[in-house]
Amino acid sequence: MKKRDLNADLIRCVAVFSVLSVHFLLRTGFYGVTVEGPQMFFMCVYRSLFMVCVPLSMILTGYLMWQKTLGRRYYKGIIKTLEVYVMASIVCLLFKKFMLGQDVTLKSSILGIFDFSAANYSWYVGMYVGLFLMIPFLNLAYHGLKTKKEKKILVFTMMAVTMLPKLLNNFDLVTEGWWLSPPISEDYNALVPGFFTGMYPITYYFIGAYLREFGWKISKKKNVLLLFLAVVLFGAYNYYRSYGAAFIWNSNSTWGGENLITATLVFTLLLNLHPERYPGPVQKALTYLSGISLGIFLLSWVSDQIVYNGYLNPLVSEVNMRWKYYFAAVPSSFLLSVLGASALHFIQVACGKIYKIVKG
Repeated sequence: MKKRDLNADLIRCVAVFSVLSVHFLLRTGFYGVTVEGPQMFFMCVYRSLFMVCVPLSMILTGYLMWQKTLGRRYYKGIIKTLEVYVMASIVCLLFKKFMLGQDVTLKSSILGIFDFSAANYSWYVGMYVGLFLMIPFLNLAYHGLKTKKEKKILVFTMMAVTMLPKLLNNFDLVTEGWWLSPPISEDYNALVPGFFTGMYPITYYFIGAYLREFGWKISKKKNVLLLFLAVVLFGAYNYYRSYGAAFIWNSNSTWGGENLITATLVFTLLLNLHPERYPGPVQKALTYLSGISLGIFLLSWVSDQIVYNGYLNPLVSEVNMRWKYYFAAVPSSFLLSVLGASALHFIQVACGKIYKIVKG
């Protein structure tokens, strides 16, 4: 029996909890507040840390699937993901109809499931399905390169064409004094072509494959220091970039170079920990939460509606006061999502057993 990769479980758990931590900003109104003052500086740094959420999952995909090849067995691997997605979509649709009073019909529901909009956070599933279909061919390209140097060039090339544009094409270089007030205009001057920025999941995938094959020899102390510096510097940069206006995404989005750096540092740090030394119950908890992490992610939209729209926001009207309730809001939303995802997991396992009995 193949030994369980507890480091991968730990990375999934950190990734999904980071998702809820980032959505805390969205749900409490962060993006509508003018960026100025010490508190907003701290929140920009906070955001730079937790934006590793989705990139961590993409890197992990490359790390785990870097040797997958074409075959019927491979394509069957997407079934469980789609099962969770469909069940979570049904839950979200029912919540919209009966709790939010939205006009949800059978036709719109079916169309929503097929275009990955039925569950509000299901864009990730749509992305993953496309990446999943390409993985055997991406692996052929990766393994077609014979040396470490060639594979490193591949990774840096993908970084350049998918990440660099969001970093460089981010300023109005024409207006006089633009560096004193970066948000002065939304008309940015392109310094490099940005045609391939949408291919960023492939960049993360190749980073994961490279780390699986070659690793990154870095001490934990240096890793932590670099991560701390990156998070603070990127937070400070985004504070400066958005100062005097609402937060400007651009380079600090999922496809931005900032998150590529922080996510890689977090990934290597978690990879070099030793969860096999944790107490047995902790290991079991990591394994269980990792197994239902997709359900947690998809159902967190429902739990966010309950926690933020149902309780926190109506009770606390001032946006900057809501942030003080992080340690109540995010764990509450996470716990509700875990309960919902556990129910989906129970149904999925039960249906699987019934199917095997019927099939004989």
